[in-house]
Amino acid sequence: MKALVLGANGTLGRALTELLPTNEGGGFEVEARGRADCDLTNENALARAVTEAEADVVFNAAAYTNVDRAEEEPDVAYQVNALGPEALARVTAGLGVKLIHYSTDFVFDGELERPYDEFDEPSPQGLYARSKLAGERLATAASRRVFIVRVGCLYGHDGRNFPSTISRRLLAGETVRADRDRLGSPTWVRDVAVVSGALAHTEHFGLYHCTSAGQTSWADYARFMATELGLPAERVDALPTAALPMMRAPRPRRAILENRMLRLRGLDTMPDWQIAARAFLRVRGPVL
Repeated sequence: MKALVLGANGTLGRALTELLPTNEGGGFEVEARGRADCDLTNENALARAVTEAEADVVFNAAAYTNVDRAEEEPDVAYQVNALGPEALARVTAGLGVKLIHYSTDFVFDGELERPYDEFDEPSPQGLYARSKLAGERLATAASRRVFIVRVGCLYGHDGRNFPSTISRRLLAGETVRADRDRLGSPTWVRDVAVVSGALAHTEHFGLYHCTSAGQTSWADYARFMATELGLPAERVDALPTAALPMMRAPRPRRAILENRMLRLRGLDTMPDWQIAARAFLRVRGPVL
């Protein structure tokens, strides 16, 4: 099966490019394109890319991801996160190609006291979250052969988000300030890539949640990583959200997803977040 990975320079895109060729359910012949190689807002460029790759499936990991800046430039966020996936879905539908498009746990406000499943109504709070939900809906309307995969709290090699950088900062001898109130399910991109490959071999199109099992606060996650690295947990300064610098865009307080549809399809291989974090440390070694 031939695959085109868009957004190949990002954390998830790199994991897809690396792991899809060795996918357990059947390897993929992968062509990878970053932003400079394929403009998600240019439908003609998308059509050329999909055609040239002779793709059977497109994995769209490209997105506008600056959550705070989106509040200042909403049209740019909507262009990339909403109209881009819609254009891509039109292209893939016209060519009979499957599309796996990645969305976010931010489509929920985080106020529910249980994990959100695929049947809960979204309630996005910021411009980034609203643009990602719009992308889900426009892509689904444009093609019947779409998998929408919501992820959250992603980390991986060279990632710039909190889960990806925490180990590097701890190893550098820093004391880390971390939120003790906000909860999430830190998710290794490698696990998402494995599930994505399995989904691509099916015809079970629709909406899926795909995060690690369990939940933790960012402070407890940082303490866990410190302990696993043989460092004192006191290197982590656990603070309430109110004591941390205020961010322009709202974040969900409790961004916990339940992988109900993956489980019902027999495809939920996502591990507990602690198991995934230990595996990540073993693979990357002391230099992350």
